[in-house]
Amino acid sequence: MQKFKILIIGKRGGILQWYENLLAAQHQTTTYTIEGFALNHNNNLERTLKKIVPNKDQYTANLLKKKLSTFQPDLILIADLFYFNDYLLQVLKESAAKKVHWIGDFFDERLSKSKDIIDLFCFTDSSFIDDAKKIGIEKSLYLPLAYNPDVFFTSNESKDQRLLFIGAWSADRQALMEKIPLALTIYGKGWDKLTKQNCTIYPHNIKLEKVAELYRKHTFVLNLINKTNIRQGMNMRCFEAPACGCILVSAYVKDLEYAFDVGNEIISFSNPAELAEKLQNTDINPELAMHKVQSCHTYQHRIKTLVEMLLCT
Repeated sequence: MQKFKILIIGKRGGILQWYENLLAAQHQTTTYTIEGFALNHNNNLERTLKKIVPNKDQYTANLLKKKLSTFQPDLILIADLFYFNDYLLQVLKESAAKKVHWIGDFFDERLSKSKDIIDLFCFTDSSFIDDAKKIGIEKSLYLPLAYNPDVFFTSNESKDQRLLFIGAWSADRQALMEKIPLALTIYGKGWDKLTKQNCTIYPHNIKLEKVAELYRKHTFVLNLINKTNIRQGMNMRCFEAPACGCILVSAYVKDLEYAFDVGNEIISFSNPAELAEKLQNTDINPELAMHKVQSCHTYQHRIKTLVEMLLCT
C-alpha cells in the first residue's frame, strides 16, 4: 500500500527553520512520504535564475506545478505566513491534494484571498481564530508550534543556574527585560541596546545547534513573547527548551495552559519582580515537561494530527 504523501511548502533558511524542522520528520517516521518545496529557492541554480527571470512569481509557480505533477501529494502543508499571488493560487487550485495553511504571525485581509482554495487554516495563536473569522475564514483550528528532536535533546552536561535568554530584540521584550531583577545571559541581534546592569550580552544571532547546546547547559531558559508577531501564542522556545531538560520560565500567555501544567511543569510570571523568588524556591522537576514535549509536541506529532483529522473528513 502506497504511503500517504505530504508536500511541505515553506521558506528555506528562515531564522526559526520551521520549513526544515517539518522536513526533518521525513526520517523520523515511516508512516508518510514527505518532500519539500521552498518558495524562495530549492537549490543554488533556482536562486540564481530568480534574479534574472523576467517574472519570478510565474517562474516559481511553474516550478511548483512541476513538483506537484511529479510528486502528486495527498496533502500540501504550507508553513508560515504567505499571501499567494495569482500564479501560485491557480497552481494550488488545480491540485487535488488537501491543503492546509499553518500560520504563526499576525495577518491581514489578504489572507482571505486563498480561503476558497485552502481546506484548513491552522494558527499557532488561539486568538487568531477570531481574527480569521472577521475576514471570512471559517475553516480553522488552533495548532501550536513544536520542536525538532534531531536538534533539541537532553544531555548529562552540568547546568549553569544563570537565567538564559536567546532571541531577537524587540522594544516590548526590552521593556520587560529591564524589569527582571536577575542577572541574565542574553544572545541575539540588537540586545546591545539593553541598559540593564549585571547582564552578559552577545548581540548577534547564533545557529540553531548552538542554541540547543546552550539550552543543555542551563537550568532556566527565559521566554518573552514578541507582541509584534503574536498575542497569546507559544513560540518554538516553549517546546525546544523543555526538550533540552531546561525549566521554561515564561511570561504568561493563555496558550501555555493548553500545553503545560503551569506552575508544576513550567514557571510563568506576570510580574517580573516575582521571578527571583520563584526561581529560588521552585521544586519543578524539568523531566515532567521534557517527557510531555517528547510525547506530544514534535513536528512529527503535528503532522500526524493533521493527517488523521483530514482523513476523517
